[in-house]
Amino acid sequence: MAKIEGIDVPFGPPPEEYLFNCSHCNHEYKVDEVIIDAAIGWAKFEGYYHEGFMPKLGCPNCNQETLIYEE
Repeated sequence: MAKIEGIDVPFGPPPEEYLFNCSHCNHEYKVDEVIIDAAIGWAKFEGYYHEGFMPKLGCPNCNQETLIYEE
């Protein structure tokens, strides 16, 4: 159990979320860092990972691979 400033947190802090925007339907979507880590792991496996890489993800609104990270 992780302790944060005297408070018991059973599973640690919540995952960080990143804002993605669909270039096709303009849908905004917050994506957990766990999903991004998995996509980066896949990019490393496939050999197209590079420094600063942020994956393009599938949009839940229009079902296309058009979610792009918004800084």
